[in-house]
Order: sequence, then C-alpha cells, then structure tokens
Amino acid sequence: MNMLKKMPLTRAVAVMAALAGASAAQMAVASEDALLQRLLERGVLTQQDVDELRAENRATQAASQQPTRDDGLQYEPQEGLQQDDVNVQVRRFGVETADGSDRFRIRGRLMLDAAYVDDNEDTTDDHRIGEGNLGDFGTIIRRARLGALGLFHDNWEWQLEVDFRDEEVRFANAYIAYLMDNGRLAFGHFKEPFSLESSTSSRRISFLERATPIDAYRPSRNLGVMYETLQQDWYGAIGAFGGDGVGRDREVSEGYAVSGRASIAPINEENAFVHLGVSGNYRKNARNEDDGAYEDVRMRSRLGTRAVDGRIIGRRDMEAVSDFTTSNLEFAAGHGPFSVQAEYIRQDLNRDVNDPNFSEGEVDSMTMDGWYAQASVFLTGESRNYRAFSGDFGRVTPNRPFNPSQGHWGAFELLGRYATADHTEHHAPRGRQQVDHWTLGLNWYLQPEIIAKFNVMYIDAEAGDASLDDGVKEWDSWVLGARLQYEF
Repeated sequence: MNMLKKMPLTRAVAVMAALAGASAAQMAVASEDALLQRLLERGVLTQQDVDELRAENRATQAASQQPTRDDGLQYEPQEGLQQDDVNVQVRRFGVETADGSDRFRIRGRLMLDAAYVDDNEDTTDDHRIGEGNLGDFGTIIRRARLGALGLFHDNWEWQLEVDFRDEEVRFANAYIAYLMDNGRLAFGHFKEPFSLESSTSSRRISFLERATPIDAYRPSRNLGVMYETLQQDWYGAIGAFGGDGVGRDREVSEGYAVSGRASIAPINEENAFVHLGVSGNYRKNARNEDDGAYEDVRMRSRLGTRAVDGRIIGRRDMEAVSDFTTSNLEFAAGHGPFSVQAEYIRQDLNRDVNDPNFSEGEVDSMTMDGWYAQASVFLTGESRNYRAFSGDFGRVTPNRPFNPSQGHWGAFELLGRYATADHTEHHAPRGRQQVDHWTLGLNWYLQPEIIAKFNVMYIDAEAGDASLDDGVKEWDSWVLGARLQYEF
C-alpha cells in the first residue's frame, strides 16, 4: 500500500501494518476506507492519522491518474498534541506510545430526559379498572456512562464502560478483542448481534427510545464470545453467550444463547445507500435447581420514554419458559437528506408442562411479534451516516455547527415512526397486551457531540383480563418527551 509506505508517522505505519497485514496489490481503496473507518471508530487511529493517510492516498492516485472516491462517511474529530515519548489527544482525551502500538482514550455520554403524559390515570400499566395511575410528569438521567478503550501490542483492543443510571452501577461494555485483517474476535460483556435498531448505539438512534417491538424482544448484553467481520459493503457476526447479565445465583444453572446477524449494502455510495439484514437468536433459559423451575422471562417496553415509566408491553413476566427463538428482518435506505428504515421481529417461546409454575389449561407455546417503519429528512441538508461495514448508523456532523455569532444553528432532522407490538399470546390473561405507537420527532444537532431531541407520541394500548366484561382494558394518550445528550 503506497500510502502506508510513504506515511511519515511511524506509529500509523506500525498500527496499519499489524492490523491490515496486506500488500498494495491485495487491498483496494474501498477496503482501505472501511479499515480506516473501523480503526478510527475503535479509537485505534486518531483523526490526524486518518487525514494524513487519506491525503497521501489521494496524492498517489492523482500522480497515477487514477480517479479518487470520497466515501461520504464523516469521522469523529480528534486533535493531536505531539510530545517526545507519548502522543496526547485533546478534546477526546487519550494517550499513546510514540510508536502507536499501545494507546487508550476516555469516553462517556450523558442523557437527560423529561416527559409528560396527558392521560396518566387508569392506564394499561395495570390490568384492573381504575388502577394503573402513573405520574404525569417526570425527569430522569437516562444514561450516564464513563469508559475507557484502547489498543496494546498493535492488535489487541479492549474496552471497559459502566453506566451509573438509576442509582446503580451496571456494566455496559467490558471486553478484549483480537483484531485481524478482515474482522475481530471479542471476549467479554457486550451486545448480542441482533437487529439494525439494537446494533445502532443509543447515541445514534433517531428517537428517544428504540421502537417498541425491538425494545421489548431484542436480546440484551451478555457475557460471551463473538466474531464479526470488517468488509466494505457487508457485515456478519456470530456469537455464543451465557445467561442474562452478570448477576449470579448459586442455585441457578445458567442458560446460554447463540446469536447471529448478517447485512449487505447493495447500494453504498456517497449520497445513497440500501441496507438489507437478517438476524436470529436462540436462548436456552436458566433454571433454578432448588425447585426445578425455569427463571421468569421478561420482555418489556415502556411509553417511548423512561422519564415516566409505564409498561405498555411486558407488564407481567412469562413463567415456565424452557427456551425461545427470536428472528428479525431489517431494511433501510437513504438518498441525500431522506432516509427510511423498517424491521419485523418475531419471538417464539416454548413452555415446560412439567415446570412447577405451569398450570393446567395454559398454553405450552407462545408467539409475540411486531414491526415498525420510520422516515426522516434533514431540513439543513445533512445525511444519516450509514456504515455498511458494521450494518448500523454512526455520528451525524452538522454542516454548520451551532455558532449564532456566525449565523450557524446546527442541523435539524424531522422524523416520523409507526410501531406495533402484539403480546396477546401471554399464558396469563392479565399479561396480554397490544400497542400501536405513533411518534413525531425533531432532532437538533448543535454539535456532533451535543443533540437535543423532542418526541410527540400517541399511544393506543390494550391489556387483557378475563375478569373484564369484554376481556380487554383500553387506554390511549398523548406523551411528550425530550432529551439533551452530550458525549465526549
């Protein structure tokens, strides 16, 4: 690769040579773009490294009269401060050795939410008539994460990130990964590969919360091992995972899961993209060896905000579930400032008739499903940052970041989404729920790191109970939500 041979930064040469491990004859420009993007997102390379590598590559192409191609992806800005023995990044604090083989940086995010519920009484958060009264207004720290990530010996990546929300400390990411030419092998605690909406970081999702069916039925973070690819126009991942979370009970035999996801971008151009994806997850449920009962299964989604914590799906856990399978179909497309996105998710659960919590006459299998569709347009001309190599969406950088003295007000995105979830095959009548959820949103990107979000939602929900005359309790309401988020 000519640009690496001529690169004056020895640390960039060492890192790229160790990770890429290929000659100029083996790597095309498109592959170089994907590799640089992934290394930057992982914190392996700095923005200065990427800029210089790209500049050298463009100069080489011009000299050979080969056409250049700008892939349209925008990178997180990082400014380098040179010292004799180490390099220190400012703005995104990090430290690296002089040769670049060992490095780390600090990162974090803060999300402050507020919400108002118009009709907060007699909701489907409770199956009884006259009950289910929620607060009409609330505020919450939705996420407060602090973490560090880095690289050592050129090709070992690591990350440790914790979340301080809800007056608790929880693990987010805690893993080590070996970087290879065309992928990475990770060990630790991280998301199971599943769904476009789930795989996209909470910093990059379009609305306050993920769509109702994805929020309810997607797998969570777990301890496991996973391999994922690094390719320009497609993505694949497969992993094996342990039980739910990192908590342990000495009387419980831990369950396990196998999860996989694949996506392809038949169109992946500077100003347009098409995304097609599929994912699947099989989980064997954990079991209590003291009484032989399977652990309760919780699939839950709220109002589209957590600041008022009403449960419109999953107000009652599912009992005696021995195993379940979840599958998902993904679609997204964009052209310039316009984009659309949709997913269908289905969950099939099997129950053990010999479980102590299984009652005669109950169903021995259940199916829950749902889908959503959304559209957005940037009123100021930006585009969503689609990343085919990871099958998700990255950071949006405003064309004119917020600076009133220069007449710049950032970027504005207008959005709409419809979502529905069918939870009516619950084995207990009081746990049967169904919801239609409409959302209009406005996102204000002041800076790449600072975003304000505003959602207006309409919820039409039902909850079933055999004690009701018609078997259904109905509730509908407007919900307003807002968020100010910041990352560093």
